[in-house]
Amino acid sequence: MWTPLCYLRGRVSLALSAKLVGIKDTSIVGAMVAIVGGGILGAIVGGTVALVFSIVGPMGIMLGWLAFMITYIWVIKVVFHTDWLRAFMAWLIAIVVEMFIAGLLALAGAVTREVLLP
Repeated sequence: MWTPLCYLRGRVSLALSAKLVGIKDTSIVGAMVAIVGGGILGAIVGGTVALVFSIVGPMGIMLGWLAFMITYIWVIKVVFHTDWLRAFMAWLIAIVVEMFIAGLLALAGAVTREVLLP
């Protein structure tokens, strides 16, 4: 189940992680564009790569996941006008910040399991 709270958490975590990494052009709107654009473009590229390389078996699916991650990080790089290392670090820290925010919300009783794991 998708809720607006999940989307808001994602935007805040990416914007916060971009600030922590030291990216200068960070904003909530930029984080929104990076999340939506990275998700859509990553799904298209990752799905295509997995479909093309599905002949190899499970390795094709892993290549699809790798293509998805590289595409998602590339979108963060383009949206925030930064280099690959900072984009990768922002993506990685965003995952940690997202887990932290979700844990705090769960401890506070503000959300249920369905909201945390859509």
